[in-house]
Order: sequence, then structure tokens, then C-alpha cells
Amino acid sequence: MGIKTRIASLALVLVLLGSAEVRAQEWFWAAQYQAALSSGDTKDFTDQFSFRNFGVEGRAVLNDKMSAGLFLGWNVFNEEVDGTVNFSGVDIDGYQFRYVNAIPILATAHYYLGSGRGPQAYLGVGVGTYYIENRLEMGISALTVDNWHFGLAPEVGIMLSPSRNMATYLSVKYNLAFESGGFEHTYWTFGIGIGGR
Repeated sequence: MGIKTRIASLALVLVLLGSAEVRAQEWFWAAQYQAALSSGDTKDFTDQFSFRNFGVEGRAVLNDKMSAGLFLGWNVFNEEVDGTVNFSGVDIDGYQFRYVNAIPILATAHYYLGSGRGPQAYLGVGVGTYYIENRLEMGISALTVDNWHFGLAPEVGIMLSPSRNMATYLSVKYNLAFESGGFEHTYWTFGIGIGGR
């Protein structure tokens, strides 16, 4: 990812957070466990459902309908394959261990539907950068390609608030890390989070 894209991503984060005139108690912090399903080029490289995914986020509550914040995650895909793959311009044939490690760092915005009493659906989007490592191991040899990608992550979810200071939520997110270094990555995450204000 070029320096201009990194600066634009950082500027977006600062604008979103700077526009939120909030007090400390109006932040919602959460930890999220995720399952993930690869798609597109990511699925071509590692076609497995993954249960090794985690995220943390903070949302500044702007009003009853909107929040802005940050999300940091770690998504891991792996697969054992006996076949041929073109990896960074090289054809490799044989028994392989393939890994994808993705770390999204996203500025987020969420819009909440309904009155806020009981379960509340929401729509969200994340914009920022993904650090992604592609690794292929074969015998005692390993090839690794890592890149920074500009990315987007639209999201839908439902917030369950058993009390004013605590909430759990379910979410589905589509992660799109645009092409960088010859690799583009897409995958779905299915999360369950718990947090509080």
C-alpha cells in the first residue's frame, strides 16, 4: 500500500474520531470471537473454514443512532494441499501447507436501527488497512509474501443489551482487501462480541 493510501486512512480515522465530541463513559469497548470463511482469491489459496480469529474494538457513541470507532483484528486461514499453485509468479507442485494471516486495522462507523429498547439491528462499515501475510511451506522450504492493502469491511449485526453498561452482539462482516503485490483478499467473518461502556 502506498504512502498516500496510508495517509488517507489515517486522516479518515482522525476525522471520524475528531468529529465525535464524546466523554470517556460514552465509549463502548468490546472483544470479539470470530469464525471466518475465505472467498475469491483467498479461497483459491486456503479453502478452509477458520475458527482462529479474534478482534477488539472501541465505538464512540455519538447519539442514539450512530457511533464511530476503531477495529483491530487477527484472522488466520490454513490448509494442507497436494497439488499445484502459482505463488508469486512461481509454479509449485507437491504437498504444501498454506497459511494466510490477516490483520485488519479499520476506522468504523455504525448506524443503529430501532428505538434502542431490546435487540437493536445495526449497519456498519470499516475503512482502513489490512496487513496480510501469505505463506507456503513445502518440505523444509517456505515462501512468504506480505503486503499492506487498502480495504473495506461492510457489516450487519444485532446488539443485545442486558444492561445500560454491558452489551453482547452478533455480526457478519465482508472483508475486502484490495490488490497489493499481486494479491487480493476477500473473506467473511461471523462474530460474537461482548463489551461494555
